[in-house]
Amino acid sequence: MNNRNKIWIISLVVTTIVLVSSVYFLPSKERTYINYLSIVGLILGILGLAISYLQILSVKQITLAIKNEVTESLNRNKSVLLISDISKKVSMIAEIQSFIRNNKIEMCVLRMKDLKLLLSDLNTYKQFSSLVNKKEFNSSYADFHIDLENFHKSLLNEKNKIDKEKINSNLEKLSTLLLDVEFKLKRQ
Repeated sequence: MNNRNKIWIISLVVTTIVLVSSVYFLPSKERTYINYLSIVGLILGILGLAISYLQILSVKQITLAIKNEVTESLNRNKSVLLISDISKKVSMIAEIQSFIRNNKIEMCVLRMKDLKLLLSDLNTYKQFSSLVNKKEFNSSYADFHIDLENFHKSLLNEKNKIDKEKINSNLEKLSTLLLDVEFKLKRQ
């Protein structure tokens, strides 16, 4: 029982004692049933107010507990969604690497464009920002962007050579970075 409840109960007991003693000290001609009923009604009214107040406090505490649980649940759901998003991005990286190995540059460029949009979306997640080394992510993202540009140039002009090994290495770094964040999220 918290202090507020104790104060209300003590106030109720003191009020009841005062009212009962006032009945005792009433002059004999004012000791009528109506006066007794009035005092009993007053005591019951005060008791009702005290019970109502305690119930309101109880509801307030329950509401705060529910609010905290809902917030925690939403955060867990966001974590699950983030894990799902990261897993999707990692599988897209593997798919892009497969396209590179099979020399399907057009498909690779399309998937890289999709991945670019999804990667830029990751920065909107507060949890992601807190779990990733920003400098490392920005560097990997910049490398990814440069690789995408190189593929574009290669498609437009066949004389432009691309270093598939370097691109694969950059994609592997990005994949490792994302898997590390996913692992951290799963441990939370």
